[in-house]
Amino acid sequence: MQKILTYKGAVMTWECDSNRHMNVMYYINKFEHAGRSFSMELGFADVGSESVGMVVLEQHIKYLKEVFEDDLLYIESSLLSVGNKAFTVLHQMFNAKTKALVCEMKIVLVLFDKINRTALPMPVANRRRLQAALEEEE
Repeated sequence: MQKILTYKGAVMTWECDSNRHMNVMYYINKFEHAGRSFSMELGFADVGSESVGMVVLEQHIKYLKEVFEDDLLYIESSLLSVGNKAFTVLHQMFNAKTKALVCEMKIVLVLFDKINRTALPMPVANRRRLQAALEEEE
């Protein structure tokens, strides 16, 4: 699947820590915003309803370069794999001015039954659409 632009924004003063770079919790926050945009692009409009949500099983983050107050950032997201219940996404954060990759997060997610608190099988139509998108890139 091609990369999709899922976030654009600036590093705010209050997002920086005593080292004067963006604090790790704000990387997560920006990736969360990207993930919400990406889930809509993937066709999961019903996620966030009363009964269905999406939860993170794993996340792996690589911090590659520091970012500072007023740096402009963007995130591109891509689907890496899809299974019966879980799927894997790669979010890559870039400095908009230098185009340098500054951070990336690989994340494994599942659809989640909010009432019974269990993972749900991915709807067949969603899984087929995601698998077709993956095959386009091969």
